[in-house]
Amino acid sequence: MTRTICAITLSLTVCAACQNSQPAPVGTDRQGFGGDFTLTNQDGKPFSLHDLKGRAVLLFFGYTSCPDMCPMTMSRIMSALDRLGPAASQVVTLFVSVDPKRDTPAVLKEYVGSFSTPLIGLTGTDEEISHVTSSYHASYELMQTESPNYLVNHTTAIFLIDKQGQLRQFFAYNEEPATLAAALKSVLKEK
Repeated sequence: MTRTICAITLSLTVCAACQNSQPAPVGTDRQGFGGDFTLTNQDGKPFSLHDLKGRAVLLFFGYTSCPDMCPMTMSRIMSALDRLGPAASQVVTLFVSVDPKRDTPAVLKEYVGSFSTPLIGLTGTDEEISHVTSSYHASYELMQTESPNYLVNHTTAIFLIDKQGQLRQFFAYNEEPATLAAALKSVLKEK
């Protein structure tokens, strides 16, 4: 089954459109999806997507205290990058926090430092995060509990952005690393 990117909001936690389907093919209509944004990186400095022009990008939304989906997503991304060999240096992974209250730049810095692959952690105001998630048709929702250790339901898709900054494909969080690696190789070969 082919998945096309259309103007719908991806569901919370597990993207229903992503589950058990194939990646959207290159050249799929992506109008209304993605785009440039500016947030704050783990060093407390402004960071814009256009700063990465010329490099492939894997982007996903999550939060540092996520107990399952985010670590699983990073594990799959790292496995995909391992399959690229030296070409992995041409790929940047962006982790956009949907929990800006807890995920300060200092918290993000510690989090991204715990992975063996380069990762840029991004945060911002509630309005800035909402703008970025809206641009990618992603969503998130705080799940209030009696404890300060609340959870955040969030879109779990992995977004592939090409070297020109255009959204090319999206994948389920549990996509096979070989599939992610193949899509990255295809994008990296383009002029």
